[in-house]
Amino acid sequence: MDFVLSRRAALAAAALAMGQRGAAFAAPGVGFATLDENGQPLRDDFNRDVGHVRLLLLMDPICPTCLLGLANIDRDLLSKLPRNTTLRTYVVHEPVIGGTANNIAGAASLVHAPVRHYWNPTGSFGRLAGTAFDLHHDGKPVFAWDVWTIYGPDAIWKSAGPPTPRVLMHQLPALAGDTRFSHLDSKKFASDALGVVDI
Repeated sequence: MDFVLSRRAALAAAALAMGQRGAAFAAPGVGFATLDENGQPLRDDFNRDVGHVRLLLLMDPICPTCLLGLANIDRDLLSKLPRNTTLRTYVVHEPVIGGTANNIAGAASLVHAPVRHYWNPTGSFGRLAGTAFDLHHDGKPVFAWDVWTIYGPDAIWKSAGPPTPRVLMHQLPALAGDTRFSHLDSKKFASDALGVVDI
C-alpha cells in the first residue's frame, strides 16, 4: 500500500484558515459516526440520499493540506449555500498521519454548512475507496485520503467500495502524473458541484 506522506504543506495557510474561519464556528461537540470495515453507516446514508448531489471528502483531520482544501471548498462552495441546501456532504476522517477522533471538531470548525462527519479508526475506508476509485502509482495501490469527490443524484453504492464519482480531485503526490484525476482546484470543484445541484 502506497501511503505517500510527503507534503508541500501549507502549514501557515492552514493555521490561518482555522484561526480566521473556525473562531465563530467552532464545534467542540461535533457529532460523528464511526465507520466499520464495510463503510457503514456511510453506505446507508449515501444510498438514503439518492436523488441529491453528494460530496464525499476524505482527509486526515490534522493534515495541513487537507485542512486547507476543506477550508477552500467551504469558502468557494459550502459557505455560499443556503442552510436548507439539497446538497449532501460527507467527510470521512482517517488517521493517516496521526489524526484522532479528538481532532474532528477542529476540522469541522472550518465548515459553514451542514456536514456529516465519519471517523474510520482502522484506515479501512481509505483502502476500500482507493481500490474503488482505481487509485494507483507504478502498479501499486494508493490509499485514498486528501481526495475530494462529487456524485450526481443517481449514484448508488452497490459494490464493496463507493461508486465511481462524477468528479475526483486530490492533493496526493503519488497521483501527480495521473491524467485521469485533477489536482484540487476548489473553485473548479465548486463550479462542477453547482452545475448539477438543485440548490
